[in-house]
Amino acid sequence: MKKTLYIFLLVLSAPLLYAQSLTLDSCLNMAKQHNCTIRSSELDIAIAQEVKKQVLWKYFPQVSIEGFGFISAAPLVRMDVTKVGKTEDTREFLSELFSAVDTLSGGGLTSNIEIIRRGYSAGVRAVQPIYWGGMIVNGNKLAQLGVDAAKLQREVSERDLLQQVEESYWLVAGLYEKRKTVKQAYELLDTIQSVAQAAFEAGIATQNDLLKITLKRNEVATKALQLENGIHLASRALCQLVGLEYTKELELEPIPIEPELTLKLTLQDIDASKRPEQDLLEMNIRAEELRKKITIGETLPHIAIGAVGGASNFFEQNNWNITGVAMVTIPLTGWGETAHKIKEHNLRIEKARLMKTDLSEKMSLQNEQAYDVLTESIQLMLQHESAEKMAQDNYDISLMNYEAGMCTMSELLESQSLLLRAQNDYTDACINYRSALRRFKELNK
Repeated sequence: MKKTLYIFLLVLSAPLLYAQSLTLDSCLNMAKQHNCTIRSSELDIAIAQEVKKQVLWKYFPQVSIEGFGFISAAPLVRMDVTKVGKTEDTREFLSELFSAVDTLSGGGLTSNIEIIRRGYSAGVRAVQPIYWGGMIVNGNKLAQLGVDAAKLQREVSERDLLQQVEESYWLVAGLYEKRKTVKQAYELLDTIQSVAQAAFEAGIATQNDLLKITLKRNEVATKALQLENGIHLASRALCQLVGLEYTKELELEPIPIEPELTLKLTLQDIDASKRPEQDLLEMNIRAEELRKKITIGETLPHIAIGAVGGASNFFEQNNWNITGVAMVTIPLTGWGETAHKIKEHNLRIEKARLMKTDLSEKMSLQNEQAYDVLTESIQLMLQHESAEKMAQDNYDISLMNYEAGMCTMSELLESQSLLLRAQNDYTDACINYRSALRRFKELNK
């Protein structure tokens, strides 16, 4: 068991020869470039821009090419000229005329006429919208609103991601600090063991004192193993956030221990209306209003001009023509359905405004909470720093008292446990302060 503890201590104290050096700024920059959330937000912006480009084409003429052709097994039109006419006199006249022509031509004519067995037509149609009930204009405004909303959403996503990256970064850095604390705890236990061994040989200490030290070492070893597991998971999480291949050991910046005691902003200066979420909520209302206008536009007249040109051949001769057209479409039905759609949009607008009011109040409370958490974390950081110094002084006094035979081994080990706890509490307070500071600054830019 003693050999195992020494091996474990060697692992803790080994230099990080293969550690990858990372700064907070480098992690933040890598997260901006490689994180899935940011890349997804950029794709959302690109999608919104493509939608806007699609709607923009509604301003231009709609041009189409049309073609038609046919061939039939039998002529589409068949008739006997001797039987054409509504009256008997007409049919008799045509019959006599046909006989005379047949005689003059030497005979062989037939009175049956068969036409249109094959034919084709091809043309180009161009239609330019003039007025479309405001649907095209409002559709373009809605598309631009989508682009602006996607950019704002990316800003919010980036802000939340960078805060998460910084929290993860300082968490890993804090765990590394706790690793140093564990190493220091082993060194303190080595010192205590040396003192206890000398006291035992001098007949001052008992075998129970040496046993208590061994049990304490086992306790610290258990905490060290748990700490290593925490470092492993936290490091993997940080690498995933910044898009970096997982590295077992990371070399990070030390946690800053000097708090900003004087904040540039006070509670009275906090204004949640400057947050991008406020603009997103306002855009949501505007989007519903534009959708309402588009619905109304479906019931208004639609006016367009255009031209149709082409060629055809149905009677064994080619023809071509071009025609200018003007079109006016006035919907006469569907008013009942549209009225309910408009009511639906009005309700959605009311709901969006209600959400904006509610979320604005919540964001204001959130900003105030961030301020309170920051000021609280500063106080806790200072308190734990003072407690750590007191715990260190208490341990030094307990060690001297034990050497002088004025305290027991249990009291000495208790002072060592208090020192370890105070050091870890101070590390946690530093981490909480860095996270609270980032949160407060991001919400109150």
